[in-house]
Amino acid sequence: MKAIILHGGQGTRLRPLTHTGPKQLIKIAGKPISLWGVLSLRDIGIRDFGIILGNNHPEKVIEYYGDGSKFGIKVTYIYQGEARGLADAIYKVKDFVKDDNFIVYLGDNVVLEGLDKLVSFNSSASILLARVDNPNRFGVAVINNDNKVVRLVEKPKERISDLALVGVYTFTPEIFHAIEKIKPSWRGELEITDAIQELINEGKEVSYSIIKGWWKDTGTPDDLLEANMILLDRYLETVNKGKVVDSRVEGRVVIDEGSVVEKSVIRGPVYVGKNCKIRGSHILPFTSIGDNVVIEDSEVSNSLIMDDVQIKGLSITQSLIGSGARVLKKENLPTGRIFIIGENSLVEV
Repeated sequence: MKAIILHGGQGTRLRPLTHTGPKQLIKIAGKPISLWGVLSLRDIGIRDFGIILGNNHPEKVIEYYGDGSKFGIKVTYIYQGEARGLADAIYKVKDFVKDDNFIVYLGDNVVLEGLDKLVSFNSSASILLARVDNPNRFGVAVINNDNKVVRLVEKPKERISDLALVGVYTFTPEIFHAIEKIKPSWRGELEITDAIQELINEGKEVSYSIIKGWWKDTGTPDDLLEANMILLDRYLETVNKGKVVDSRVEGRVVIDEGSVVEKSVIRGPVYVGKNCKIRGSHILPFTSIGDNVVIEDSEVSNSLIMDDVQIKGLSITQSLIGSGARVLKKENLPTGRIFIIGENSLVEV
């Protein structure tokens, strides 16, 4: 079986963080969002990956994943071009998958359970579902009394089901014929829900599995912070490859290579990337810090700090700080501010 990772989209709900790169490369708990999915699929035995690229800095995706060998996989890149919907993106992989069955994983989702059930499917398609309170944000599935999938609708205006499509699908090549038969929706896109509905209309079986655990569509800043918190809490294991001087490190903390923690307190779960300098600061739970970050005389909690950031003389919480940003205390003002700051920004408060 081959795996398809969707790496397109503009990430409009995460702007300005996504003005200079795809949202799927935003790091949470030390890894880009899409890498969590890639590694989960690799760990259930898939090695051949196709990554679908959009128009939002695809070169950064290629630079990060390369040929895939550093992650133990093989990567082929497929350009979608203009975004015309999920079904359009999937149709672009026709020549890549050929006659093989394949699994599709939306690269901005974090789904860490139920994948093994999907890869063992024996129907024309299989979908992963979860019960949600806000089904109008998702594609949804209607299940009849015989436990059969009978209807799928993308972002329904009326509540017809609370079973949302989680963003992971498995298909046989039959899906390509179904996509050829559908037309753009009211959103102007070719919807994968319409293509799967076409399979159902043709009498093909669509199987499903309902996950009961946590999963996340990381579409908003709040989603990113929640995903970071959950992943740090569940999967972080203490590793210290850096240097700790006159400091106190408590709980589960990762300090990566080249990083120096001096006269500071870190209370886990916390992730500190490579070549960071933390001096005279408190780093509190559920904080992820990227590479080459400098934090001085500051307190940071429950936040995502991207690469190459400088923070000096501040207390911040529940914040997202984009790569290359500098957040500096200019004068003595109240602390505890909330920030969502784009890449290469300068903020003086």
